[in-house]
Amino acid sequence: MVLKKGREKSLLQRHPWIFSGSIALFPEVEAGTILPVYSDCGTFLAKAYFHPTNSIAGRVLTFKEECIESAIKERLKEAILLRKAFFDRAHTDAYRLVNAEGDGIPGLIVDLYGEVLVVQITTSGIERLRPFILEQLISLVKPRAIYEKSLSFARKQEGLPLQKGFIYGEPLSSIEIVENGMKFRLCLENAQKTGLFLDQRERRLEVERVSKNRKVLNCFSYTGGFSLFALRGGASHVDSVDSCSEATQLAEYNVALNGFSRHTTYCEDAFLFLKRSEIDYDLVILDPPAFAKKRADITAACYGYKAINRLVLEKAKVGTLLLTCSCSYYIDAKLFQSLLFQSAQEANREVKILTPHSQAFDHPVSLFHPEGEYLKSFLLYISS
Repeated sequence: MVLKKGREKSLLQRHPWIFSGSIALFPEVEAGTILPVYSDCGTFLAKAYFHPTNSIAGRVLTFKEECIESAIKERLKEAILLRKAFFDRAHTDAYRLVNAEGDGIPGLIVDLYGEVLVVQITTSGIERLRPFILEQLISLVKPRAIYEKSLSFARKQEGLPLQKGFIYGEPLSSIEIVENGMKFRLCLENAQKTGLFLDQRERRLEVERVSKNRKVLNCFSYTGGFSLFALRGGASHVDSVDSCSEATQLAEYNVALNGFSRHTTYCEDAFLFLKRSEIDYDLVILDPPAFAKKRADITAACYGYKAINRLVLEKAKVGTLLLTCSCSYYIDAKLFQSLLFQSAQEANREVKILTPHSQAFDHPVSLFHPEGEYLKSFLLYISS
């Protein structure tokens, strides 16, 4: 693959994406084919896999002239060792093992839940490498089972069929994991994301830290992650709201599993709950699913984020804390903060940012690929 004159700068800066407009002539290759990449003057730049119809035409697997299998094996080893250095499995046994570009393997996400790996493959290039990658994961991690959940919009863009189900080991209807000493029951078959929102681990600890004697509302509560840590932090009561009955039932189970009470679930759309509620809470948590799953969704997503935050800001009492989050890749931190500013302005409230956040550190972002930072949140204080 040869680039147009002057289009090699991003690869020299180790950015892993190659856009179709930078390619001089696209050879006739099948989607996912791995090719060496050269500048117009013949200088080797990288090895990448390519897709003939995507705007992101190539994704780099190595910037060296080396065997791809050897490069991927070393990336996997490095990623696994990095997590082992920071996690005590007796205290936390659920975390991300491979974070796509953040760990140098674009198109691959691997999460660990106890003895089970959950794998997401989003691109044709990684799909072609599937047998080798699975072989390496089995050898390096020795999981009891591997569950694949490759259902992303990106996979559809690649023209790949959606995949879901156990692909190695014994199928398990549910599993139990521990996060910072808190027990969770997960059902992989019907789970959102890969089973638990692992990227919010540090935020759950922060909720624990600020919940003492507070009445807490957890919207989009899913399996009750924020609710559990609020209860452990001494919340006077926690209300969990989610539109999925299976999620609210699992939240109730997890509350009981950890020996807590002072908790009520509402199986209801969060927007409708906030509209009818007085919002008489001391801490409100808004952690919705991604409102913008593709670039065409940005306008509607901006409206959604503004609307739901304005609902809380209009009705919450002075002194309320608001933890508000966005996991929409296409809504960056600057835009999200601007939407919160607009919500506060329209609600005519004085609001302070206590602290901004990003995703948990087992979801690393390459310094050369800032686009990998998708999660952002703000802990706000409504001062008047």
